[in-house]
Amino acid sequence: MFCSPIQKAGAVSVYRGVRIGARAVHTTTTVPARRRNNRKAELEAQRAAEAEAARRAQEQLRKLKDTKFLNSLVKADRLFESTQISQQDAAISSSMAFQDKATSGESQQFDAGLKRLADSGRYSCNIKPEEVRMVTEIAPKALAGSEGVLNLYAPLEIAAKGAKTQADIVRRIVALENANSKAVVHYNIGRALDTFGRSEGDSGSAEVQAAVWTVRINNLEDHLRVNRKDHQNRRAYTKLLHRRAKMLKYLKRESLERYYLCLKQLGLTKEMVEGEIVPPKRVE
Repeated sequence: MFCSPIQKAGAVSVYRGVRIGARAVHTTTTVPARRRNNRKAELEAQRAAEAEAARRAQEQLRKLKDTKFLNSLVKADRLFESTQISQQDAAISSSMAFQDKATSGESQQFDAGLKRLADSGRYSCNIKPEEVRMVTEIAPKALAGSEGVLNLYAPLEIAAKGAKTQADIVRRIVALENANSKAVVHYNIGRALDTFGRSEGDSGSAEVQAAVWTVRINNLEDHLRVNRKDHQNRRAYTKLLHRRAKMLKYLKRESLERYYLCLKQLGLTKEMVEGEIVPPKRVE
């Protein structure tokens, strides 16, 4: 016996019907095609947009920090990698020059092999270049002349050579390249005092204190990029950010012109000082 799909209750039909409970109801509604899942493409586009925004922000920050004061600061890692010379190499070179056991050709070849020389003209312990020049250039000539007069049996050339070698040893000892990272920070603080000091010996004005804290903040930034699990210094870094912001807000109340000039020289923006100070992110 033939029966249509909607004659009896409970009959199941596959003829363009939709099953509802135990009944089959005829329908002519068009079933749309299954939507393609574009979640993966959307995530990739979102990540690309975030990477581009981060790159633009990094480029903007680099241009912002391209100031005369920040460019004059010395970075310990670059300084030590490019121009450091070990005390052992200095002692060997000075010994060879003083004893004159090697020939001139071998001595020149040895000096050419020393690719890193402490001759940047920067010195630790607040030593000025004029003081080093007096010790390494003027004093050796006077010492060589006095030795030549007192000791008639010693040739003047040997006395001058020995004085020059001793002066070179002194220059290498006080060179900033042969100091530690703490001495580099002190050198940068001296640069901040010279740049932002309103008078000679000024170390307490708002601009000077903000500049000194900027030097310490930059030093901790370089340290935290390498040592990402140093939580104690991360806390010290955040405290320095708040101290600098507080000092710059005080400077704004005192003089608006000095405030904006200081921000420009330190490579900062108004939002970095008056906005929310976000803790530094860990570098993976």
